[in-house]
Amino acid sequence: MKQIGDRLRDLREARNLKQTDVANALCISNKILSSYERNISVPTIDNLKHLCEFYNVSADYLLQIELEKPELPSNETSAPVVLTPEQKKLLSYFERLDAENKEAVLGLMILYYKEQQRK
Repeated sequence: MKQIGDRLRDLREARNLKQTDVANALCISNKILSSYERNISVPTIDNLKHLCEFYNVSADYLLQIELEKPELPSNETSAPVVLTPEQKKLLSYFERLDAENKEAVLGLMILYYKEQQRK
């Protein structure tokens, strides 16, 4: 399965662009773009957003996210979920984001989770 760096490299090469062309357009260093394309590091949320805009692709495409519909509980009287203070704080920040940034955060969370599972 291709990782985000593989997709970024494929997109760049399909457009016959050099790394310097893309790095300059995104105002990032060539070294940073190279580390993304070699799957050494993952883009920040801001850089992920700019890469998506530059290549005109979705974050879901770059992160290879296939969203599934969550199953609704068959019993609507299920117990309420109790959140820790840390979870409440994270949720509070997340709820303040616009839809586009929420999508990017979810994509990165899934990416980091998958990376963790491989270790």
